[in-house]
Amino acid sequence: MFKFLQFTVFAITSLMVFGFSSYLSFVYLFDIYKQWIFNNINDFQLYDFIIIGAGTAGATLSTRLTKYGYKILLLEAGGVAPPFLDIPLLAPLIQNTPYDWQYITVPQQNACKGLKNNQSKWAMGKILGGTSRLNYMLYVRGHPSDYDWLSNSFLPVMKHSDHVSDLKWNTGLGNVILEGLQELNQDIGNINDDLKNGFMKVQLSIENGKRWSTDKLLHGYLENNLTIITHAHVEKILMESDRAVGVQFFALNKAFKAFAKEGVILSAGAIGTPKILMLSGIGPKKHLEDLKINVINDLPVGQYLMDHVLTGIDLITLNASIGFSMADTLNPISALNYFLFGKGPWTFTGVEVLGTFHSSLQKNKSNVPDLQIMVMPLGLSRDNGVVLKESMGISEKVYNEYFAPNLCKNTITIAPILLHPKSKGEVKLHSNNPFDLPSIDPKYLMDKDDIAILVDGIKFVKKLIETNAMKSIGASIYKKHFPGCENETFDSTKYWECYIQHLTLTSYHPAGTCRMGDVVDQTFKVYGTTNLYVVDASVFPTLPSGNINAAVEMIAESAARIIKQNVKHDTNHTKCYKPRNYYHVFNNEYII
Repeated sequence: MFKFLQFTVFAITSLMVFGFSSYLSFVYLFDIYKQWIFNNINDFQLYDFIIIGAGTAGATLSTRLTKYGYKILLLEAGGVAPPFLDIPLLAPLIQNTPYDWQYITVPQQNACKGLKNNQSKWAMGKILGGTSRLNYMLYVRGHPSDYDWLSNSFLPVMKHSDHVSDLKWNTGLGNVILEGLQELNQDIGNINDDLKNGFMKVQLSIENGKRWSTDKLLHGYLENNLTIITHAHVEKILMESDRAVGVQFFALNKAFKAFAKEGVILSAGAIGTPKILMLSGIGPKKHLEDLKINVINDLPVGQYLMDHVLTGIDLITLNASIGFSMADTLNPISALNYFLFGKGPWTFTGVEVLGTFHSSLQKNKSNVPDLQIMVMPLGLSRDNGVVLKESMGISEKVYNEYFAPNLCKNTITIAPILLHPKSKGEVKLHSNNPFDLPSIDPKYLMDKDDIAILVDGIKFVKKLIETNAMKSIGASIYKKHFPGCENETFDSTKYWECYIQHLTLTSYHPAGTCRMGDVVDQTFKVYGTTNLYVVDASVFPTLPSGNINAAVEMIAESAARIIKQNVKHDTNHTKCYKPRNYYHVFNNEYII
């Protein structure tokens, strides 16, 4: 009887996932056709600022600069969020849809061996609101020292926390985890308020049970000097010598040009921003020359790519019936509870507890922490491979041999995350075609210290499940050898090193590809240029000690103030700047 119920739940889940995916594909196409019919895009329009990318940084910048009185054009490659994307529970289902860029890395040499073709799948929002529309909504400010690279004007913004709420629904696992952490003498409290290491039940970017994403900032400004064009694929920045004067973008199946008096701001993310800069002639000289791109400025654009590395999915099994239940989410009462009251399991985003700490390898405990833990009362085994296996890119062999045997067991995830990897990757162009996705190589775990720190994280998880609190729910390590690591003695250091190199997962936190000090200065301006700025995670010289969405929003707030201070804005718009006098169209290209 139990197996029949399990089969029924998985069958219904599969049908719902297929239906929702089909719905998203349909509404995305409908949004494109609607723009085709109703949106009249004018060529050669002049604005104060053009902002590329309407994600967390771009949406925040647009609203702040519009509030300051500037005329803004916001360009977004994706569309408008359709109904139901506010439901937190559906976050994994948005991946691998048209609202996701669906980036994938090159095959990794020393990592991701349990993933298809050794490649990591990187979900990233292609939608108004960007990745804040499909992430897991975790609000983490990080450690104060994470922001030493930024000017002091940033620090007051760190106290800003609108639309942040404590976890409203949980399985009860979080309470047990926190009790176990107390047994290990770990600090428990609100680490966002105290700005210290420790553990807490998660805080979320959520409002009345619904996802709060940064595109909601835009709604009050659409009639106030803010123009938004969706499904606009930026091809390059228009440069006049070293001065950014506008952009060329593709929409409605044709090319358009728009011009900016005060500046062009790139907020296309750690992948999109370096791609556009390099297509515009700003980047590593040899790489651009090899692709026959005219070099305007030789800068290390696309270098120093960083990402938080995660492992440990489904590593813990429980005897107690505690954890996330697929059956509960399919209960009609759960749906009614969400739509009527904004409560229940549909408000859940997958993580109950998180925290940061120092590994035993880090001697100076006053430094930023090097490890994070995220506690998830679910994992790959819970949905029969319908959603999470595909979104993470787990290979069929690994799923069938390692995860599938736990289908009817109570598995949870206590995932150690590497916060400050020494391994650095790169983003490069595949070609000079702006519609080709870039080449992404994070070079995961190429530095052996990264593996050693993650092994220490697993040892911390082992200590946690040995606490009395965790023993009370029958917690134990899943002792099956991970495929590819059968020759190593289980639970030895060599085994865990092998395990980490096979189960290497992204935390979806890429950064550093246009880092401050190498590509942009303290005012977010690109070196050697005028009127060209970068404001997004690509400017981070180091990763924050935690999930990065809040940090991106904070730097965007700071950048808006800095840019305002550095730009002498003519409120009467008396500047004489006529793009038609400077540019002439010939075979769809500009001659300068």
